[in-house]
Amino acid sequence: MKKWIFPCLVLLVITCVAGCHSAKEDAPYERATVDTYERNFTSNIFAACQQEGSFYATYSLARLVSKPTEKHPCYKVTFVNGPCKGKTIYTNDIIEKTSPIDGGILQKGEVVLRNYYNPRKLDKDTEKLDHWNKGIVYDTSRLDKGVVELEFPVDKNDFMATREFIFVQNIRYIQKPQAKDPRIWL
Repeated sequence: MKKWIFPCLVLLVITCVAGCHSAKEDAPYERATVDTYERNFTSNIFAACQQEGSFYATYSLARLVSKPTEKHPCYKVTFVNGPCKGKTIYTNDIIEKTSPIDGGILQKGEVVLRNYYNPRKLDKDTEKLDHWNKGIVYDTSRLDKGVVELEFPVDKNDFMATREFIFVQNIRYIQKPQAKDPRIWL
């Protein structure tokens, strides 16, 4: 009888371990995945890296180092990516908060931030995604196909602005600060 106790215990332990192991593999493990690319947008700001102060400025992601003070009335930012990667500057031309379109409602005349390069599929690993410009929604009739027509005026008198069709995944709402169309409407 004693001969059978040890092999039975070993067999029982092996069966329990194998059963627990297979139960873990069979059960679906639902872990919320956080998109690290989208996390970059929420943890950083957009700052103008080229043509600062103009409506057609090029923006890149930047880390906010310090807010304006009496000594320095500008934001101090360090660029995370883009053409000025690693450079630290003082600027007032920043976009603090943006959000993805995600099937939201776009209105004609609304100012949005768009990716300078316009890939059909969002490739999260390319450096080309680090150049952003402001654009004005012109036509949303193709929104069901995932395309929006945007205008890009150069200055306040540019009433025949360049228009381009942009994929919705390459457009972001500008939430803070509110951006307005620079043109003067008569």
